[in-house]
This record gives sequence, C-alpha cells and structure tokens, in this order.
Amino acid sequence: MNPILNTVLQPDSCAASLVSQEDIDQICTDLYQSGWTVVENFLSAAFVDLMRQDLTTLDQQEKFHKAGIGRELDFVRREDIRSDRICWLDNINETQNLFMQMLDQLMTAVNRRLFLGMNHYEAMYAIYEPGQFYKKHVDSFKGQRNRIMTLVFYLNPDWTQDKGGELVLYPDVSENGVENNEPIITLPPKAGTVAAFLSEDFPHEVLTTHDIRYSIAVWFRIRENEIPL
Repeated sequence: MNPILNTVLQPDSCAASLVSQEDIDQICTDLYQSGWTVVENFLSAAFVDLMRQDLTTLDQQEKFHKAGIGRELDFVRREDIRSDRICWLDNINETQNLFMQMLDQLMTAVNRRLFLGMNHYEAMYAIYEPGQFYKKHVDSFKGQRNRIMTLVFYLNPDWTQDKGGELVLYPDVSENGVENNEPIITLPPKAGTVAAFLSEDFPHEVLTTHDIRYSIAVWFRIRENEIPL
C-alpha cells in the first residue's frame, strides 16, 4: 500500500470516516439555504498529497488531453473558452478507489438529507498551466436534470493571491433573462478546499492562472433513463 494512502486510511478507520459529520452538516445546510457552499480543509493534507501524486503520475504517463465544451455530438474544442487539460478518474488504483469511497459516502448523505435522487457520478482531474482559464459557463442547462450537484476539490498547497486561478461563482439568470455579473464568491484554489453548488443554478468561471493549478471536478448525477425512487 502507498505509505501516503496508509496515512489517509488509518488501520482503525473505514469508508464512513472519510467525510466528517460536521462537513456533511455544513454542505447540506448551505445547499438547502443558498444552493452553494465552500468547505476548507475538507481533504486532509495527506489526502491532497495522495491525489496530487496520482494526478502527476497520470500526467507523466500522458493520460491527459485537451478539454472541450459540450457533450457527445455537440463536443468541440475551443481554447478561447477553455484551455485546461483533463483526465477522467476510472477507479484504476487504490488512490482513486479511496476517493470514490468518499464520494459514495458524501452523495448518500446529501441524498438522505435533501432528497435529490442522485445515483451516479463522474470525476476528472484538471490541470491549468499558466495563462489558462475557463470562461463563464453552466454545468447543466435548466430542466435537463442530468448533472445535479457540482463539486470542485483543490490540490494546490501554498497558493497565494498573486497566482490567480480563482473560481468565480455568479448568481443565476433572473426570471426576465437579465444576467447578473456581480460575483457571489471569488475562491482561490487552496489545497483541501471543496466548492459545491447546484449545477443548473450557478454560472461560474476559472480566472486565468499564473501558476500550475490542480483540481478535481465531480458531478453528482441522475443516470439517464433511471427514475430515482
């Protein structure tokens, strides 16, 4: 076993200990009240090191590729809109398995409290090199109900304000179609922090980064053609 993995998962621990009840309470309360939340130190320093190690190993193995926008037949690469590189997590090793155990526990806990009916998720690593960005967008269009909840986990120790790369979250478009460009929050991508929000309700962007920036994007979903009970 990877020695860092052993640090994260202590001999007397289990999957249930990967997310604290305090963090679950904060996430559920904030999502219910405002639709978004930020939890600092959600991932321990050891967990961050573990995920960074997996990410950089995959990058060295040339498993990353240029990101695009849209899905399936609508997919296109537009570096004027999005310029990062990505690699999907496929549960291929102990590290990814541990991360997915944590996601399973968190999704189950949020479903129990908020009755969102989520039954599936997808996760990907993202690398932003200096000068790269992702312009304002939404993760799921109104009424589609495929991506329900977006989470972004950050893996960047010692991140300082001059490095840029913040996540900017905006209010939803108003009923009369007016776009609000006043940010709700501008969040630096500091190691261990997770941002979570309802995917249909919050346009967001990644500002230009001035240093290499690592993150994990996760979407809790309702699987197509499957009606939650």
